[in-house]
Amino acid sequence: MSQKHQVALIGAGRMGQIHGRNAARHPDLALRYVIDTDASPAGALAAQTGAQIATLSDALGDRAVKAVVVASSTDMHLEHSLASIQAGKAVLCEKP
Repeated sequence: MSQKHQVALIGAGRMGQIHGRNAARHPDLALRYVIDTDASPAGALAAQTGAQIATLSDALGDRAVKAVVVASSTDMHLEHSLASIQAGKAVLCEKP
């Protein structure tokens, strides 16, 4: 059996909730971290999926995390995507 790929989610709003739960249900992925400035939705999603709440720098610094789902506010997509790429992560940037 292969090891699951570790994923971080940036943004626990409406779309982050959808993408985070999808990542957690995927048989090849494990949602490791949820990052959001609002602790309430981040905590709820982390509790539902078995993920941990983390800061962006901690999640991007974790070498086990191979990919990041960017579901933050639209005005932060570029900044979060570039930071994730610079950290060597694969990026899925959600865009409505």
